[in-house]
Amino acid sequence: MVEKRRFPRYPCKIKTKFHYYEGNPEDIDYDITVPSKGKGVICDISQVGALVITTSRVSVGVPALVNFKTKKNKLAVHGHIVRTGLLKNNPTEVAQKMAKFTSFGDSYIAIEFNESVELSRDELK
Repeated sequence: MVEKRRFPRYPCKIKTKFHYYEGNPEDIDYDITVPSKGKGVICDISQVGALVITTSRVSVGVPALVNFKTKKNKLAVHGHIVRTGLLKNNPTEVAQKMAKFTSFGDSYIAIEFNESVELSRDELK
């Protein structure tokens, strides 16, 4: 299979806390709305995004701020939610890989970072 991604993905197990907004992204007044807080585990990461296992329910399109630590850095990365779903009964190959993380949550969110983050396999836990 030909890899279509521009940056390599790294499997990992990194605890994260994140902030996100609830509701329709087009109706949110980001200047006055207080974001919700979530937590979970990043199970897959690249320079431009992360896949998080969580119990939080989020909407596609809303901004997010993801906080996590690597062996070398403490990061706070802005991005937006591009995909969400439940792990249960999800037949996709990706969901099957995430099955070992179900103790951290029953759903996943894919976050696309606004800017590229320098990462290497060596600095991931």
